[in-house]
Amino acid sequence: MQKDKGMRVNSGPYSENTLFYLVLLAIVMLGAWVRLSQFTLQVLLDDEWHAIHQLLFKGPKELFLTFGHADFSIPLALMYWLEQKLFGLSELGMRWPMMAAGLLTLLVFPLYVRKYFSWSTTLVFSLLLAVSPMLVLYSKTARPYALTLLLSYVAMGAFHRFIMAKQTNWKPGFVYAVCAVLGVWLHLVILPLIVAPFLAFGLPALIDRDRDRLGRIFYLGVFTLAGLLAVVVPPMLGHPEALGAKLGLQTPSLQSYYGTLFVWLGTPSTEFMLIGVFFAALGTGELCRKFPLTTSLLTGLALTFVSILLTRPAWVNHSVTLARYLLPVIPVLLLAISLGIRRVFEVVIRNWGHSGKLISLTAIISALSFMGYQSPLLNMLAKPNSNSLHSVYWFDFRSEKNQIAHYMDDFSVSPFWQELASFPQDTLKIAAGPFSFETYHWDAARWEQISQQRVMPAFFTGFCVKRRWGEVPNDRGFRFQNVAYPGEKGDLKRRGFDLLVYQKPFTQSTKDGEIAFGKDTAACGPALRERFPAPIYEDEQLVVFPVSDRMKYQINVER
Repeated sequence: MQKDKGMRVNSGPYSENTLFYLVLLAIVMLGAWVRLSQFTLQVLLDDEWHAIHQLLFKGPKELFLTFGHADFSIPLALMYWLEQKLFGLSELGMRWPMMAAGLLTLLVFPLYVRKYFSWSTTLVFSLLLAVSPMLVLYSKTARPYALTLLLSYVAMGAFHRFIMAKQTNWKPGFVYAVCAVLGVWLHLVILPLIVAPFLAFGLPALIDRDRDRLGRIFYLGVFTLAGLLAVVVPPMLGHPEALGAKLGLQTPSLQSYYGTLFVWLGTPSTEFMLIGVFFAALGTGELCRKFPLTTSLLTGLALTFVSILLTRPAWVNHSVTLARYLLPVIPVLLLAISLGIRRVFEVVIRNWGHSGKLISLTAIISALSFMGYQSPLLNMLAKPNSNSLHSVYWFDFRSEKNQIAHYMDDFSVSPFWQELASFPQDTLKIAAGPFSFETYHWDAARWEQISQQRVMPAFFTGFCVKRRWGEVPNDRGFRFQNVAYPGEKGDLKRRGFDLLVYQKPFTQSTKDGEIAFGKDTAACGPALRERFPAPIYEDEQLVVFPVSDRMKYQINVER
């Protein structure tokens, strides 16, 4: 298979390779910075709590035997249990595997692509990977998606190498089996991708009556199937209703399909989405001809899509959920776009010579500037932002379609948050409660945007309420760093908090009627008044207690 010549610099091979690796290193560093920015300061939110809720009531045996009513990843939960027992579970302890996978993806994918395409195509592809909002998001999130994405692609690459080798070499076969079993165990949704190579390579081998290749496929299939049965059958038999409860619920609509394009391309702009689709269409032909994993990928994605239509999993009517189930589309889509861009630039340079190079450079700079200006990453990376995983940022990048943002727009905001904006940016650390792990009832993302100060949850469990869903005790098993425990004397000061904000119970009118918030924490207001100094601010919505001495006299209490 010939590698395309692409756009090459006028220098020797050594200089060209050196330049390629230097630029690739710079892009990887950019991608790492985007992913690691404020990483250790992020609050655990939404589905990240599913595994924690399991840990509160289950041991390893019970975790191994159920998928859970609220979906969680069994191997991740088992790892969390081990961390909990050994040294205490923390936010970093939950997220590090996904961050490691996200960073490895920045290296592994471009280096593999470099085998088949030019340095220019590879670098554009690498850059698009580095700044893909969904890949950044899932690198930071304590859910298995970044891991399963990496494992599924490595598995397909290993399968291709195993099957295409002239002599049988079981090392890539072993890599495939391990990645396949672990990936499916992490999240069942990648099973079609794991099965796909058997069809993509098995059917041609069957037609050609290639006994050697059919033998390899058969033995690898038996070995892999044994591993899959060992990890998937026990929870299916132990708690079958847990899986069944998530199926037969929703079906994607035409709007769902259309919205996935914005999710995959990480843009709120219709124009930018259409440009991306245009370049992808231009590059698809070359992708299919030269990239050896294309058949397996397309087969796997088609099988995944059919599985979605047949099983109708929960929330798949939302574009972000459908796009997540089909997450492996993103790298292959970005690669097709990279090939399309190179194809257009080659035509421009061929017809306009040196002027074409100037036009191409100008177009690249303009495109990068526009991509950065409209990227959802801007809000996620803004400082301070300890709630960058909040659903308001990623539910739909198109503001007019973001149901979470529209729902929360009706929530009233105390003028207190605007007053904090008068302080230097990111100089105050505020604990706020009651906390809701379901982010559509946790307005801290907006509070941080308005105040320009860092806002983290205050856990009331064990203080003014016995137990709250979405909170954990501050004991040896849980070592969460980005929370506060008002019930423990001196805890807020030790953690560097300046203020404690208590949200009073309130009733919110929504399109579905009125919803009462804070009933379970109504007793916390009086309890906080007894424990902390006199409030320095109070209105109908909240009351603010000073924690650090410097805050006692800096906020005007008269309203």
